[in-house]
Amino acid sequence: MPQFIPSSLPAILVVDDQRIARRLAQRILSEAGYRTFEAADGAEALEVLELTGPVSLLLVDVVMPRLNGAALVREVLERWPTQRVLYMSAHPAEVLVQYQAADIATPFLAKPFTRDELLTKVEEALQDQAAPAKQPPLRS
Repeated sequence: MPQFIPSSLPAILVVDDQRIARRLAQRILSEAGYRTFEAADGAEALEVLELTGPVSLLLVDVVMPRLNGAALVREVLERWPTQRVLYMSAHPAEVLVQYQAADIATPFLAKPFTRDELLTKVEEALQDQAAPAKQPPLRS
């Protein structure tokens, strides 16, 4: 039976097009006491944020269809400039450069990750009060 989690706990939106990775991250975070939401891509994440408003942390895969992670973060930061972001990806740095995510001063989690790695990175991102995500530069 699901536990009721008070709304005062940090809320994390997990955005990943790979259902298994998304559900795994969501389960680990829920078991650790976080409120979680999920989205299968950037466009769906924007829909969730329209309903919830900004969350404590946006955990977002970089490489996704429709609206990739870096493009999602740019759109989110236009509306909520202090939104905290933690990127994740299984792709090498070269791919992240193509998605304009490698030059962003935003925490990063490599996939696959362990439970401890995920929770450590999430805690670091949440506790870094002085450093919300930086808006990535637009490239032509």
